[in-house]
Amino acid sequence: MPGLFLLGAGGVLAWGLTRGAATGFSDDAADQDVPAIIAAICSSFVLLIALGAWSIAASRNPRLPGWLAGIGVAVLGATAGHAVVALPPRWLQEPVFDLVAVSLAATAGVLLVLATMARAGRARRLDAAEELMRTTSPVTGSVTNQGYTDFDEASQVITAVTYTFRDGSGVQRWVTKPSTIHVRDPLVNGEEVDVWFDRQDPSDQNKIVIRRRA
Repeated sequence: MPGLFLLGAGGVLAWGLTRGAATGFSDDAADQDVPAIIAAICSSFVLLIALGAWSIAASRNPRLPGWLAGIGVAVLGATAGHAVVALPPRWLQEPVFDLVAVSLAATAGVLLVLATMARAGRARRLDAAEELMRTTSPVTGSVTNQGYTDFDEASQVITAVTYTFRDGSGVQRWVTKPSTIHVRDPLVNGEEVDVWFDRQDPSDQNKIVIRRRA
């Protein structure tokens, strides 16, 4: 659903800006394109809210496309919104080269390709972590650096947390992982966690999975 709002808001914003640019957003009330100004302002708010909703959904489910995809969808909408105003009515019969429209379309394409590649990389990492958790047993680890001092007025903090555990040979190891800590469920130094790691290469931090205990 946020994707539809991003597509639409991006299109309306570009439509309003393109129409407004034709008059230079004149200070003279008689020359102002009021519908374009209203459309640009309203769509800007919708765009920000939709992008926020997209980012929140992606942060809760790493398998969803990330914020790059959200921006790409908005730019794709902007391409259509600009083209509707900038190109002449008979552009299908008499095609013209519009640099802004082509640039927007190219930017949207690049962003969507990068977003697809990033999502595929996250999916591979998640699949590897799930396979590791299915095929090995966890050991007990603990938090050595919680990565924050207080929440101030925030409801959560995103920080790097350091953990320690002992591998199958009894060697103590440390690993640092990014983590989102919520004020209602703070992570503290000394807290015990479950740790999965590659028995063949326990030093490979990309193959170390940390999970808090309930």
